[in-house]
Amino acid sequence: MSGGEVGPATVSPRHTELVLGDLGRLRISVAPAPMASLVSLVVDVLGGPRQGVAPEWLRTIRDSLPGDAAQAVLPMFDRTRALLPDCLTPLGINGEPVADQLAQVADVTPDVLSEGVEQLQPGEPPLPWRGALRRPTQWLEQYVKVLNAAWEAYAPIWKQSTGLRTRETERIGAASVTGGLDVLLSNLSRRARYADRTLYLSDRHPYRVELNDRPVTLVPLVSGTSASVFNLDEPDRVWLGYPVPGLTRLADSPGAANHIADSPDNLTLLIGPIRAAILRALDHPSSMGRIAEHLNAGPSTATYHCVQLAAAGLVTRQRVGREVRIQRTPRGDALVDLLS
Repeated sequence: MSGGEVGPATVSPRHTELVLGDLGRLRISVAPAPMASLVSLVVDVLGGPRQGVAPEWLRTIRDSLPGDAAQAVLPMFDRTRALLPDCLTPLGINGEPVADQLAQVADVTPDVLSEGVEQLQPGEPPLPWRGALRRPTQWLEQYVKVLNAAWEAYAPIWKQSTGLRTRETERIGAASVTGGLDVLLSNLSRRARYADRTLYLSDRHPYRVELNDRPVTLVPLVSGTSASVFNLDEPDRVWLGYPVPGLTRLADSPGAANHIADSPDNLTLLIGPIRAAILRALDHPSSMGRIAEHLNAGPSTATYHCVQLAAAGLVTRQRVGREVRIQRTPRGDALVDLLS
């Protein structure tokens, strides 16, 4: 969510720039925030921007929704954006229980709803909202039904993600204590990239903002592999939501995902299993072909991950004749030594 909207899941060529400055001074924390994930799922289910949610999860949530309530809420969504004011999307970044957040939505008054819609578009309300604002009390009742039903269906999925979320908290902690925050940020999401002390976030309405002395709260999302929500405008912090690593494995097999989450491998924890395998294989310089063979993967997969490692300053790539040679940098050596 950026500026009150859940953005499109496709990667945009435009990026909002969050200037972080010296990472050595960065204060970083992690928040579970299940409502942030739930809102992302509901947006996808009701026809909003695609979040990359697993088909089984989409069916589970969709089948749980009361038909009349879902139809009442449906007009507020299309594939480019979700027209929901902030009063209807409490994301729980401060750790409030889900029950309290649902009760908060149930307590929204017609006047508060009208003010929230006014913030979406000053003047004439957006077309999808005009019917709802004619009968706001009834519309709010239907919306609350949707959220309560969705949470009841989603709560078991959230519980199954405990191992992955714990693992992600450990990954963030490992990055903080090993001076690897730039590596962490470089591997945060396919809709984000880090370079030159700046985090670039895919956004349809890009702008530039300085972090200054505000802390950063990371919010691992258990919804879709393309989910991206963020708020850079709060005076006391910024927060960034991104897909929790291992989300695909969780959707395919909850037991397997939790087994992976229990692995003690700290290098894999920080940069992921494929990139950890590449770094470990580079005790001596190697060709891209040998790396692909070592991974039992295609050349394009090996190239993609080596490019990301190079961007993080962990390897160098050099063309020698018809080959591309890969070599660990001193920083890559130090990271392997420290975390292995």
